Amino acid sequence: MAEQYLKAGTFSTALVASVEIMSRTLDWTDRETCILWGDGSGAAVLHAFDPAEKKEPLKYRGREVGEILSIHIHTDGANGENLLLPGGGSKTTPITYESVDKKLHTLRMIRANESVRVAVKRFAEAAEEAATYNGLRVCDAKWVIPHQANARMLQQVAKRLDLPMEKVYLTIEKYGNISSATIPIALDEAVRNRSIERGDLVILTAFGGGLTWGGSLIRW
Repeated sequence: MAEQYLKAGTFSTALVASVEIMSRTLDWTDRETCILWGDGSGAAVLHAFDPAEKKEPLKYRGREVGEILSIHIHTDGANGENLLLPGGGSKTTPITYESVDKKLHTLRMIRANESVRVAVKRFAEAAEEAATYNGLRVCDAKWVIPHQANARMLQQVAKRLDLPMEKVYLTIEKYGNISSATIPIALDEAVRNRSIERGDLVILTAFGGGLTWGGSLIRW
């Protein structure tokens, strides 16, 4: 959404933020899923550049900056019921006794194995789409930073992409699955510890409820 506002000239700068408090939506009696999640937040600043200004290196307020090369987003509601929050909101939202009894305000993963298969396929497709659109292969990127769903799933994604796990940036073992905040958190960590340096190509790929998925190629 921010990219489109910038391309249309509506705004020149946008702050994109994601905050997730997954602990408010969990069914702690469901030991298969409740242990997977975490709480956290991340943010990024985007700035529009005139194509004529795109000379390496790009600079904003005197500092070198990266570039979004492309973004690709998809959705398919056919299997949306496999991962959802039926009642919306969270357990801190005013709710009825009936909704509490039915656990409508807790996250549900139905047909988990089927969801994993779909997620692996879509993760890989999103990464390949972002690379191919820019005339590259996935292996040309220094890193693939995926949504941190779970390590086993991401190993399957890497295998499908014929990519060594050493090129897949992981934070799941430290922070858990923080839903939409996982990629900005992982990206920030990789930059801070200098795993990502100026000019590196990075593929971001995500999958989530809806079902929705997408990928992006950035040059840091």
